[in-house]
Amino acid sequence: MIKQFSILNPFIKSLLYWVLFMLSLLIVGGLISPIFPKEWERFVYGIFGTIASIGITWMFVKGEGKSFRDYNLVWKRNTLFNFSKGLVIGVVLLLFIIGLLVLFSDIEMVESINKWNIAQLFWMLAIIPLALMEEIAFRSYPFLELNHRYGLRLTQWFVAIAFASYHIVQGWNISTAFFGPAIWAFVFGLGAIVSRGIALPTGIHVALNIGQQVFGMQGENSNAIWILKQPEGSSAEAIARTDQVGLIAQILVLVLAIMATEYYIRSKRITIRESSL
Repeated sequence: MIKQFSILNPFIKSLLYWVLFMLSLLIVGGLISPIFPKEWERFVYGIFGTIASIGITWMFVKGEGKSFRDYNLVWKRNTLFNFSKGLVIGVVLLLFIIGLLVLFSDIEMVESINKWNIAQLFWMLAIIPLALMEEIAFRSYPFLELNHRYGLRLTQWFVAIAFASYHIVQGWNISTAFFGPAIWAFVFGLGAIVSRGIALPTGIHVALNIGQQVFGMQGENSNAIWILKQPEGSSAEAIARTDQVGLIAQILVLVLAIMATEYYIRSKRITIRESSL
């Protein structure tokens, strides 16, 4: 049975994995989350979603006759360090995008009217299990199986499309999913390969999501300390320019991630050639 499963096409196995993952989230969101108080919904969804992703991964890993260690899903001495590095990278990338918006559009950064307190930080921590469940689902078993068969270049594109599709199923519109999560999938994927684990991409993921809330980039919310907004009475042209700058910033992130991916692929080939001499 194990031998039969292991010889299946990695693309088919990955699709099956993601279908099971999304079905498990439907169960979590429809049956488990409603049991708990509303304010705990994100924590519950993230924690049980993470448990589901671990369980599904375990089934597939056992089907391969392997262990979590073979897919870099074990705690290591540098796990917290890699997570912290991911947080820093995520903050830098977010500030890069905000800087472009402020410099090249009419958008303003104004202080939020919210009275922010430390308790809000606790509720924002729900982003950690939410990000972790997605990184397990998209940057561990499926990613590494695809990478082993097709190489990093194609794997990045496969997983980016899958990640966008997952968000579309979650209710995102198509353009937002492909100009948001799909682009960041290249960053997360490269981070997972370079660091040999999901701690670093999880850190990037967490930083981006918390940062977007803090800067009100997901709309005004109780966690926003600052708000990025158009000045009152902005013209349609000014609003369109802001949208264009935001799109260009996202495309720049994509280009940088693709260039970094190609550099990594090339450097690995050079290393292999030199080691064979």
